[in-house]
Amino acid sequence: MKYPRTFHLPGSPGATADDRIQHDLSWLDGELVVTEKMDGGNLTFTRDTMFARSLDSGTHPWDRPAKALWAMTAYRIPDEWRVCGESMWARRSVAYTDLPGVFLVFGIWDETDTLLGWDDTVDWARRLELPVVPVLYRGGSLSEARAAWAAQRTEDDSEGFVVRATGRIPASEFDHKVLKWVRPGHVRTPASWRHRDDFPVNEFA
Repeated sequence: MKYPRTFHLPGSPGATADDRIQHDLSWLDGELVVTEKMDGGNLTFTRDTMFARSLDSGTHPWDRPAKALWAMTAYRIPDEWRVCGESMWARRSVAYTDLPGVFLVFGIWDETDTLLGWDDTVDWARRLELPVVPVLYRGGSLSEARAAWAAQRTEDDSEGFVVRATGRIPASEFDHKVLKWVRPGHVRTPASWRHRDDFPVNEFA
């Protein structure tokens, strides 16, 4: 049930010594979808529960609005499916001013532990009345994907981007078909904010 680790693209400036870099890009063939890497907290909704990166992670104060949303949404999630996204209520190092919701979907896993194709992800997010993360590019070129992020975002207002194959992705292929590029020093929020109840929050559309 733990969300899998996302490897970095080669040349990702935010990769540290503890991160994994995927040098084999041959799996990223065909059509690609590039979404913005949001500066939020990883959350998973299932029919029965909500959790952060793993089942024993508990609920944090900054996830309370997302938990309220989960309570209204859970009954519509199919059994053994996992709806994964970013909890966006708390403001971290990027200050958002027009977010479409407190929880933005970036992936949905079905009962076979397969990540749905992007079009099915968008379709299911609509059925659940949940917004998805912004799409910056869709096409067949990784270089165009990088350029699309650079044309629409800067290192000051975006953590980076995630590139994935458009089709279905079995868990065994996740580390080849879902990769990220992050800005240098992308974690810019003091750790102390997690121990406060008066943390800043983002603004919503």
